[in-house]
Amino acid sequence: MSKKLLIEIFIGFVLSWWIIKTFFSGETKFENLALGTETVSYQAVDENKKLIHISKIDGAERSEFIENWEKRGKKKVILFMGNSQMHSINQMKAEEVNFLEQLYFRNRNDSTEILGNSLPNAGLQEFLLAYEYWKEVLPLKAVVIPLFMDDLREDGIRNVFFEDLVMTKFQIKDSGDMMIEKINADLRSYWSANPNNKTAEINADMAALDETFQEKTETYLNDKLNQTSEAWRNRQNVRGEFFNWIYKLRNTVFGINANTIRRMIPQRLEANMNALNLIIDDCIKNNRQVILYIPPIRSDVVLPYDLNDYSAFKARVEKLASSHGDLVVFKNYESIIPGELWGYKAATNLKAEKEIDFMHFQYKGHQILTDSLQVMLKKNRLAK
Repeated sequence: MSKKLLIEIFIGFVLSWWIIKTFFSGETKFENLALGTETVSYQAVDENKKLIHISKIDGAERSEFIENWEKRGKKKVILFMGNSQMHSINQMKAEEVNFLEQLYFRNRNDSTEILGNSLPNAGLQEFLLAYEYWKEVLPLKAVVIPLFMDDLREDGIRNVFFEDLVMTKFQIKDSGDMMIEKINADLRSYWSANPNNKTAEINADMAALDETFQEKTETYLNDKLNQTSEAWRNRQNVRGEFFNWIYKLRNTVFGINANTIRRMIPQRLEANMNALNLIIDDCIKNNRQVILYIPPIRSDVVLPYDLNDYSAFKARVEKLASSHGDLVVFKNYESIIPGELWGYKAATNLKAEKEIDFMHFQYKGHQILTDSLQVMLKKNRLAK
């Protein structure tokens, strides 16, 4: 082997090891990277500390969520959908809970209960998929949907939040609608890549290697590295950390931060609004109440929105709700939480340590939102 090749191998090894040591943190939850150190992820629980709030539709969490609902009597459900605003509390202290848990305890009765499903940065296409799944599992009485204009820039389905649907090859019933076909195609694209769908194939391959030198060697090396190297144990995190760093580098180069104006992407806006229309149409068809609301946003500083876009968006949603009569209700809660109840988030570039958080507020903010939503639920005969 030439000296040049040895040097190249050595440099490649050192560089690879530096990347692994730099771009991983063993307990990182990539869906919550944007929260920062001031904001804590929190899922609502019932009186027995059992989940009434799910953040992804995957094995253990989904099973626990459904089993808990069954044990409580299989009541009709008012399903609250949302993003990280639901499952996060800024500057959280002991015994503080989110607005969903507060609403659950205020409105328990013999026939109905409040449950939640929140997905970080969820677009309405993902809300549609989640709705189509939950309507097959739970007896939905009403659906409550916050409309974050920023999230209408999202497109498609992220498999990390729908692992069970990928594993079971779930498909929305074909209605001929292009949005349904698009979501089903997104799901199908994940089938072959999902490791759970390859179990039989992998087992067969491993059986063929049983007791071979290759299998023994790979098993030995993997076990030894797992025992001695934290970097090896957490190697799956490398990709997520690395791409998060690339994202921050891009924002640094182009001067992007939390205050940067986010303009609407027309094609994605229309795709998401089409998804919302499909949810509404199905709810009306099945006599389910729909509550649409503009969520709280920090309003003591300049918003990171084009104000003309934002005004047009709110007017459009209000008009959409009013066109469907009493079954669809619209409320605007954008300014109900004062500035001092908000905080900061992890920086979106490499220059700063933290930035203004427009999404996540403190416990007192959750109390204010609870009170506002409670009034709305009572007015529409969905609460005590």
